[in-house]
Amino acid sequence: MIDKFHLFQIVAGIGWEPEIRGALTVLVGSLVLFGSVWLILNTNLGNRLGTLIALAGFFGWMLVMGIVWWIYGIGLTGDSPTWEPKEIIYGDLSESESDVQNLGAQELTLTPAITIVNQYCPGLVEATVQIQRARYVEENVDLLLEYEPPQPYCNESLGEKLAVDGETLADTTRAANDQLISDAQQNGIEDSRVLNEQDLQVRIDQVIDDQQRKLQQLTLSGLAALNADIIEDARSDGLLSFNGWNLLSTSGAGEAIASADAFLLSNQASPFVNGTSGDLQIAIYAIGSSSMPHNFLSVTKEGNSAIFSTIGNEYCHVILRGGKTKTNFDKESINLVSAKLDKANLPVREPEILEYWQKI
Repeated sequence: MIDKFHLFQIVAGIGWEPEIRGALTVLVGSLVLFGSVWLILNTNLGNRLGTLIALAGFFGWMLVMGIVWWIYGIGLTGDSPTWEPKEIIYGDLSESESDVQNLGAQELTLTPAITIVNQYCPGLVEATVQIQRARYVEENVDLLLEYEPPQPYCNESLGEKLAVDGETLADTTRAANDQLISDAQQNGIEDSRVLNEQDLQVRIDQVIDDQQRKLQQLTLSGLAALNADIIEDARSDGLLSFNGWNLLSTSGAGEAIASADAFLLSNQASPFVNGTSGDLQIAIYAIGSSSMPHNFLSVTKEGNSAIFSTIGNEYCHVILRGGKTKTNFDKESINLVSAKLDKANLPVREPEILEYWQKI
């Protein structure tokens, strides 16, 4: 009886996808392709000669393919799919010389991933924060999330993408600083990394803010990777409407952004590169782009391909270094760039030099 029970477990663990799918594909391919050739040769040349010729052809093909894989590391493949930028539009899409403005981008309905999660899984993020805090305080990672999911996809793996446990982040930051103090006292040295109470609070606020900004970068592609059902529910309820467009995967979007960035860097006509005319709009476009999070394909220090994510830089600034004909750090130029930054919904931090110009 015990043997039969274990046998049932083994049988239950065998599924069609993906455990035995590859083996079945090879088996069916061998029977259909190789088997059909052997059958034709066998009926025309006899059993012995037909089998020998079929085996000779099979092993000859395997030798050729083995040499190809040995040299190139992969079989014969065509050109890999790549993103090719067709046009870079600066400003209004209606200024495009192609049909970009007719693709219906204005008719898209996009709802942030955070809003979608909060609508279909209310209270999930808060419950995830509470369980993360409880695990840290009780030092028990086996505590389970106490949450009644309204939908099957409302689980902790989804909530942890948006949950920020500020108290635990503060405690771990303080513990790290206390450890530095203890090590410095034991060794009788002064450690410049030790923070006083004021600087420590600034560091804690920065860590919490960075974590919030990082987790709030959950994109629709990332949400779809976690569970596609929530995207389908949002589309059914009218929260998302792609108007014939396709939602790229996170890696696909990163490749597209990387290709566009490479195009901008290689295009001498791009206003983002080497702008020396004194045009303020160039810098404003660059600040708007740099302040937003990005995902792009790059290579790690170990040489492995990876998707790099940035949280954006909210402290970008305009450098008024002049242009071809005149300087642009006078009072009128400073007021002009401030007005353009305000029009572009970018924060304007007035420097002390503004007060200096006002006194003249």
